[in-house]
Amino acid sequence: MFVFFQGYLPELWQAQVKAGLVRDTDGIRFCQNIMLKDEMKFNSLAARGGELYGILKERKCPFYIDRLQGGVYIDEYPFDKTLLEEYKTLLGDNFWGFQMHEWMSNYYYDVFGKLGDLPEAEWTEKGIKEHIYKKWSYPYLMLESMTAREMASAGKPETAEELYRNITGIYRKRLIAGELLPCDSAYLAYAFELSAGAKRVMPEVGAQTADARVQICYARGMTRKAGRSFGVYYEPWGGDPFSACCYNKDRRNEWGIGESSDFPFETQGENGGSSRSLQRRIFLYGYLSGAEFLSEEWGLCNVFNDWKDFELSPYGLVKKEFMDFVDKYRDIGDKLSPVAAVLPKDLMVLDNLYEDDVYCGFKTDSKKISTAKQGIRQIFADSLPMLGTETRTLKNSDIPDAVDILNYDEGMLKKYDYLVDLTGDSELSLKYKNVCGAEDLKNVLHRLLPCYVEGNAHWLVNECKSGGYYLTIFNHSGVCRSVAKGEYTLAEGNTSVVLDVKGEIVPKKLEGDGSIVKRGDKYYVEIPSGGFAFIKL
Repeated sequence: MFVFFQGYLPELWQAQVKAGLVRDTDGIRFCQNIMLKDEMKFNSLAARGGELYGILKERKCPFYIDRLQGGVYIDEYPFDKTLLEEYKTLLGDNFWGFQMHEWMSNYYYDVFGKLGDLPEAEWTEKGIKEHIYKKWSYPYLMLESMTAREMASAGKPETAEELYRNITGIYRKRLIAGELLPCDSAYLAYAFELSAGAKRVMPEVGAQTADARVQICYARGMTRKAGRSFGVYYEPWGGDPFSACCYNKDRRNEWGIGESSDFPFETQGENGGSSRSLQRRIFLYGYLSGAEFLSEEWGLCNVFNDWKDFELSPYGLVKKEFMDFVDKYRDIGDKLSPVAAVLPKDLMVLDNLYEDDVYCGFKTDSKKISTAKQGIRQIFADSLPMLGTETRTLKNSDIPDAVDILNYDEGMLKKYDYLVDLTGDSELSLKYKNVCGAEDLKNVLHRLLPCYVEGNAHWLVNECKSGGYYLTIFNHSGVCRSVAKGEYTLAEGNTSVVLDVKGEIVPKKLEGDGSIVKRGDKYYVEIPSGGFAFIKL
């Protein structure tokens, strides 16, 4: 069962229902932020007897609070513990707790980006506050990972070990608040989060963060290993100049953020942020990759053009199109991933993918770390030539998307046909006979998969529950997005790929922008810039 988390505000819930955006399987996300008025915060808006309480009592659906910390000012909000316990009783396992947002990368940025030039002698609560307010004169203290008191108590980290210890200590401290739903972007800490008891992980995917394929394939591999689940958290930032997208003509949003003087960001209206093409492809890629849920960082302010007539915006139309796709293709089945890229067992964080000698912000001479990063880049992040302004997040690739990433685990590795050894030592190759090199992957996957695609694209295969396969081919090249020009595509980014199918399979295009043409004994799939083809085999 796939869950789409719908945002909640009193004036918008019924509008979402009438627009056909709320399905029986969907959950509810509550947006919590220091900048909201008191009556819009949890203790008031989620109070017993209110509309939200009544909706949840009736639906008994998944529910979580976005967020406890991260990406916004730290807020020591006094959540009503009695009310939280009541929701736990009311919903049971469907109370998912609190989003722990970008908690590790935020700490890195707080320490090195904001406080990097603060002398150690001034690393006190008072010194930290004065330093931050001098640089960022916003209404609240511009720290995202710890309070100034916690930051001072932890001390200034001088090694990767200290940085890791400090911030994982905060994660464990936050567990006192209840269930945590970790949301990672640049620092992927799935190994730690799952070891600390997380039932789910949720990478934040959008134009701000590179290499969504790494984020998602690692989440998939690690949760598959642990018997947990993963989802995708979509953020719509991006564009030129870099900004947040906001289709609401009154510039109202669920975060209570007004002007740029309130918070360090800009909204640029309907042309701000990243493209609707990227939104569509992220939604589809997450679902096809095995994500069991999807949530949005800026959903409510983008779904409708205004909060009066409730006409679906271009963002809302893409969302509705995606939800219709999910309803139509509930038999999507498992993504075929017969190969595992195996990381060192003790690598608790995958970060700074393009710096082989850096771990948790500090220089390292670890062969294990450099081997892991080089292999991950080669398999998941090396891009074929791409055009446009959105070329970091989703990339066309020479290697099929049929590989999971996971840390070394003897029991789990037996479930894969082949392994790629990225551990940096010889143990794996000595124990297993089915180890192949990254350079051999194309040949291996050509044998293992029911089809093969040659050309400048990104593709994956799902084993259909009702028989056969679904093939999805993305063309991530050629999309441009700017405030001045809006969204447009480059004709020279269009691609043509060759589809090789096994046996008597006749491919049939079901959805998308591409077309299939047979020439001789080969099939050619033409896909425009930013498009995709969804094909039944």
